[in-house]
Amino acid sequence: MPNSLANSLNPYLRQHADNPVDWVSWSEDAFAQARRRDVPVLVSIGYSTCHWCHVMAHECFEDADTAAWMNQRLVCIKVDREEHPEVDEIYMDAVQAMEGHGGWPLNAFVDHDGRPFYACTYVPAEGWRRLVGEMHRLWREDRGRIAQVAEQITGHLRGADQPGGALTSEVWDRLDAVLRRTFDRAHPGWAYNAQRAPKFPASQLIPLLVASGRPAWREQAAATLEAMQDAGLHDRVGGGFHRYSVDAAWRVPHFEKMLYDNAQLIGAYARAGAALRRNDFLRTAVNAADYLLRDLAVRSPTGSLLGLATAEDADDPGGEGSFYAWSPDQLAAVLGADLGARLAADWDLRPGAPHLGHSGHAEPVASHIPHPRGGRALADPGGAIPRRAMWEAHYPALRTARDARPRPGRDDKLLTDQNALALEALAALARHVAEPRFAAACHDLVAVLTARHLPDGLVRLPANGARPARAAFITDYGHLVSALTATFDLIGDPLLIDRAAAIANEAVDRLRADDGGFYTTPAGRRDLVRRSREHTDNAWPSGQNALAVGLLRLWNCTGVARWRALAEGIFSAAATTATQAPSACATLLSAWRHAQRGALTAVVAGAADDPRTIALLAACRASPEPTLGIIPVASCRERDWSCLDGRRELSEPQVLLCIGHSCLAPARTVEEVAERLGASV
Repeated sequence: MPNSLANSLNPYLRQHADNPVDWVSWSEDAFAQARRRDVPVLVSIGYSTCHWCHVMAHECFEDADTAAWMNQRLVCIKVDREEHPEVDEIYMDAVQAMEGHGGWPLNAFVDHDGRPFYACTYVPAEGWRRLVGEMHRLWREDRGRIAQVAEQITGHLRGADQPGGALTSEVWDRLDAVLRRTFDRAHPGWAYNAQRAPKFPASQLIPLLVASGRPAWREQAAATLEAMQDAGLHDRVGGGFHRYSVDAAWRVPHFEKMLYDNAQLIGAYARAGAALRRNDFLRTAVNAADYLLRDLAVRSPTGSLLGLATAEDADDPGGEGSFYAWSPDQLAAVLGADLGARLAADWDLRPGAPHLGHSGHAEPVASHIPHPRGGRALADPGGAIPRRAMWEAHYPALRTARDARPRPGRDDKLLTDQNALALEALAALARHVAEPRFAAACHDLVAVLTARHLPDGLVRLPANGARPARAAFITDYGHLVSALTATFDLIGDPLLIDRAAAIANEAVDRLRADDGGFYTTPAGRRDLVRRSREHTDNAWPSGQNALAVGLLRLWNCTGVARWRALAEGIFSAAATTATQAPSACATLLSAWRHAQRGALTAVVAGAADDPRTIALLAACRASPEPTLGIIPVASCRERDWSCLDGRRELSEPQVLLCIGHSCLAPARTVEEVAERLGASV
């Protein structure tokens, strides 16, 4: 019979509703039950599209004998790490401290106060029952040892934050050293072990390197963007990218497709396409954005956008990756023998059959994963970009054929932080491509996200009755402030700045620490063994680092010194971490670069409906500089922003570009705007 998760509204928890394990959701009641029974607690953390989570579920949690073994000896809590990042980050730190590495599924054995005494990731079936039995034995026979270990690990988790300080230019030298040491020139990207695998998209690092203007850094970024878009990591037929590559060459990915990955990569490809004049990068961004709006959009019965779903699964009924695979015969069946053969050669597709890997599970057929880097098309660099464009004509037919296959499951959670990431990405893309659907999507997402700011505060999940609201975390605050300020530069609606300021103030009131940094959660949570901080970026940017970006945009636009001072507090709190691990703090360094360079604003005068004003605004928005604030006088005249002083009554269309306290001569033509911007950034 279904367990208590059958009533959950969370897609990941519902995946485990039919397990014979007596799963319960995260709550204080679960720990109270463990006290009554005098058994330890298993906190099992994953997410709905995680391949190895599915494997462990099939091997262990769906087995009746193993489940009975667990039920007798444990209270078993199942947690979705995307819904409860504040729980996940505590036990992820624990498993990394104990095992030296982390990942999902994450299984933590904890006492009645939530203190971990052992943690691990995937464990095969034959080892899992032994492990549960040993944890139960220790609980019964050596409770003192468990208490000692739990106290040591909890002490580590609650350890003092690194002291604050000041960022200096030394951080750029350290970053350069890290880039030189970790960059893989054979298969461009950054990897941190001898095998150069697994390899993850450096979604936060690439925009920093492109914006830096340093030729060597830009070359690494461009080579990596090209390698990823021409590899198996990229779902060129449906648009978007898979989570990461298990091999060094980017060919064989784990096939889950995450909203947060794709949102960040849309922004990275869009800005790099504009900065480096690479139309292929812009097309990759467009295709990924269309994937979000086509396949991840969750709509009401009347068709209005409710938000974007968090992910699509790695697995489908045909096995991991079968939905995305193309054998030469499958291409020929859709496109005809001649065209199918030409495309198979371009994409390095060859006959192959499924096989069992070292884990005993069916592996994706590597030769059926489109990988132009291995095909004939990219052997001639002169023909690479035109050939990419030729493939696009075939994508609709291939998508139609692929849609007849069993599709991977979709996780329909609508999270504030991830939708804010998507809003910022679409706002960046809409500035660089003349395709109105992306600006329209920004308007829709603004409406969705601002509705999350309720009288009692920002919420992480919808509060529309379909799911209980949950108080927002720093990632929700930080990404929403950053996204609203970025969207202002596209739309020019000052209400976006007003809303961003209100949300930033709320973050300060609820989450700011004494040292100027920010906590993950509000105070008062009795169910957590610590109140966490997150200085480094992970799968998506650290919430406080994203907030620093948004705070500096608020300062840039309004001239209010308080916003910059708050950002400086974040820099100080994170300075030691950023200096020691600069590649893990790319978002923070992007914000710090802005602060060091000073305010950069383009005030655009002229009537809103004057074609000359419209053209000047478009020229400003075409700039790839992510810190350029674009302020239309026509819509912002009533605001008391310092950049508007002396300019509110200007009627002649013109752009007044200022860097800090220095302003350039007015630009009255598109050509003059381009010249001024080129000289300033």
